[in-house]
Amino acid sequence: MILRRVIVHVKEQNWTAVFLDFVIVVMGVFIGIQVSNWNAARADNARERELLAELKIEISESVRHAEYLNKFHANVHAAAKRSIEFLDGGGDCGDACWPVLADFFHASQWQPVNVDRTTFDEMRRQGLPRSREIVSLVETYLSQNYITMIVLADPPAYREHVRGLIPAAAHEAYWTTCYDLTDGIETINFDNCPPALSNAAAAQAVEAIIRHSDTRRYLTFWFSEITPTAGELDDQNDAAMRAIAAIDAELERRK
Repeated sequence: MILRRVIVHVKEQNWTAVFLDFVIVVMGVFIGIQVSNWNAARADNARERELLAELKIEISESVRHAEYLNKFHANVHAAAKRSIEFLDGGGDCGDACWPVLADFFHASQWQPVNVDRTTFDEMRRQGLPRSREIVSLVETYLSQNYITMIVLADPPAYREHVRGLIPAAAHEAYWTTCYDLTDGIETINFDNCPPALSNAAAAQAVEAIIRHSDTRRYLTFWFSEITPTAGELDDQNDAAMRAIAAIDAELERRK
C-alpha cells in the first residue's frame, strides 16, 4: 500500500509527500525493531530470573547437604581420634572390644563433598548471571568447595586396609545394626552401634588390626586429611549464604 502511494507521489513530483512516506516507513521499521528488542529483552530477563531462582535452590540444597556432611565427618574424625588413642594406649580392649572394633570401622567411613553446579554452569554458558557480584560470590563458594573436594575426592587407603582386616561376620553385623539407608539418606549410628559379635571374636579382629604394620600409618594420614574438614565446610556454607543473599537482592530488584 505504502509503495503504491510513493510511486503515485513520485509521478506527481510531490516531494513533500514522498518525504513523509519515507519517514513513515523508517519510523515503522524502527518501532518494529524496538518492539522486537523489547520483547526479546523481557524474555531474556524472565529466563534469567528463572535460572537465578533455580541457582538459589541448587546452592541452598548444597548448604543443607554440607551441614549433614559436617556432622558425618566430625563423627568419623572422632572415631579416628579414639582409635589412635587406643593404639597409643597399648591396644588392650579387655572386655569391651566391640566398641573399639566399631570405632576402627567408623573411622573408615567416607563420603565425597562435591556440590552440584549444574545450574551455574548452564548459566555461564549463556553468559549469565549478568550481575558480576553474583558470579564472583558463586565462584568464591565453588572455589571453597574445590579445596575440600580435592582432598576427599577418593576413598582413603585406610578404608580398604582396615575393612580387609575386619572379619565378614563383623561387616554383616555393622551394616545391619549400625547403618541405614532410607529415601536416599544415609545414617550411621556412631553413638550406639550394638555389638553383634562375641567379645572374643571382636578382640581377635582388633588384634589383627593392631598387628598390621600399616594400620597406624594409614589411620594417621586419614585423620590428618579430615581434621580441617569441619572448618572448611563452615567456610563453604558462609560463602554460599553470601551468594544466596546476592541472588535474593537481584530477584527482588527485578520484581
